[in-house]
Amino acid sequence: MTTTRTALSTLSAGALALSLAAAWPAPASAQTRTIVIDPGHGGSDPGGTGNGLQEKNIVVDVGKRFKQLLDADTDDPGGGGSWVAILTRDDDTFVSLSARAALANSEDADRFMSIHSNAFSSASANGTETFSFAEGSTGASMRNLVQSEMIAAWGRTNRGNKTANFAVLRETAMPAELHELAFITNAADAAFLASATQRQKAAQAHLRAIQRHFGITPFIPSATGSGGGGEEEETGAVSGRVVGQDGPIAGAEVRLDDGEPVTTPEDGRFAFAQVPVGPHTLTVSARGYQDVSVDIDVGIGARGETEIELSPSGATGGGEGDDDTGPGAGPGDEGGPDGDGGPAASDGGGCASATHGARSGPLTGVLPLVLVLVLRLRRRRRG
Repeated sequence: MTTTRTALSTLSAGALALSLAAAWPAPASAQTRTIVIDPGHGGSDPGGTGNGLQEKNIVVDVGKRFKQLLDADTDDPGGGGSWVAILTRDDDTFVSLSARAALANSEDADRFMSIHSNAFSSASANGTETFSFAEGSTGASMRNLVQSEMIAAWGRTNRGNKTANFAVLRETAMPAELHELAFITNAADAAFLASATQRQKAAQAHLRAIQRHFGITPFIPSATGSGGGGEEEETGAVSGRVVGQDGPIAGAEVRLDDGEPVTTPEDGRFAFAQVPVGPHTLTVSARGYQDVSVDIDVGIGARGETEIELSPSGATGGGEGDDDTGPGAGPGDEGGPDGDGGPAASDGGGCASATHGARSGPLTGVLPLVLVLVLRLRRRRRG
């Protein structure tokens, strides 16, 4: 009888344990959530284009990096969450807006996260913004975290959290957000979009955002490689601006080696992405100014930030000035952020903006009628 009572007691304890496990939810980090990652555009739809880049290629790379991080987070016992990550596309394929939403709905996804880069007719428009379908929603809460993490990661102009009637936000049954990384049509923003290191940082920002959204302490898993199948950081980038005695020069032509020239917008900025490692020559010309040729050297994963001051035709003199651009210099370093000219206009997933251009004041702290060239090539740590 004693043996029997012991066995019954053990069975009762086991049954009680099973009952409690069913009654109490698992810790937040142990619950598996399905996240649909939506890289915009693809195939016959390149999305925005500018500075030698196509949106469809940038966003699929960031999306694949984000998925890899979610998968690694699931496998890493050190912390983080448990995820099922699904891409609406993982190659250069066209997927309709309705098909993207339908996939997420059919998978009964917990969240939908769409990744884009912005574009505008004026090259001065710049910065980062994120959309949800409505304010005060779970999607808006997730949107706010994505925006916050991306501003912390890239430090571009903060264009804020917005709402839009985009199809992928309207037709998805789960909370959804759509993020615009930066403007592909802006030279300084494009340098970030072109960098494999910065794309990895963007993917990590999305990971931290979704972790925080579900109450999980942000955790970057250790078992991750370089990312989502984009090019390795075997190139560098060169960006900067052309200025005169009175400030930025619009309409200057900047040529890298024998390539096609880039014409500077009103803020005088230019950028060349995916520049092969090694020596190169920048040639700058503008009406009413003396032409300038400058030798530069690009290192692997480095981004050269260059400021070139042109002297008026017939002027004499020369010299060098101090570099105050700093790492990752952006619109905020060059005279203030964009004004907020209104929401993006399109049902194609964003990627267009009605913002005003960046405001650039007169250049200060330089000597008149001199040539200023400052080039800092910084080797970026891999994300």
